[in-house]
Amino acid sequence: MSATIESLRSIQELAARRQHGDRLQYMAGCRCLKCRMANSNYETARARARKVGDWNGLVDATPVRQHLLKLSRAGVGYKAAADAASVARSVVAKIRSGEKTQVRARTAKQLLAITPAARADHSYVSATRTWLLIRQLLEQDFTKARIARELGIGRALQISKTRVLARTALSVEKLWRKYMQ
Repeated sequence: MSATIESLRSIQELAARRQHGDRLQYMAGCRCLKCRMANSNYETARARARKVGDWNGLVDATPVRQHLLKLSRAGVGYKAAADAASVARSVVAKIRSGEKTQVRARTAKQLLAITPAARADHSYVSATRTWLLIRQLLEQDFTKARIARELGIGRALQISKTRVLARTALSVEKLWRKYMQ
């Protein structure tokens, strides 16, 4: 539910519920000593944060959207990305869809730091590397039945040639490391 301009309360209405010494009172026009001090403290803290590189203003969401789309192609969905970055799923969905064109600098930094390692176990990834590792195991006299047993998937190795679950790819890699390294 988005708020319309008519439904937003004025700063004076918001400040009426606050005591003097609150920055909201200063923003509403009060210039008493307590309110000026509250505003000064806020601005000083903001200046200090900017000086050490902790600025949290609005930035263009395009690079973040492109990164999210790239992650999506690598098997990291918007929910997994949101969880990994500790950002609300709704915010990530709006950035990804293009509905949100600007984001806070910290949010952008958190989302841009996500790697394909954040993919969920049930996401699909390319099977190319998985089959490369399986072929190497087969060359070392493993049978497909033995690989299937070791992976805990039954008696027959039934893995797609094009894409596999991320957890299957990880299981094959662990098996390969166990015997090949």
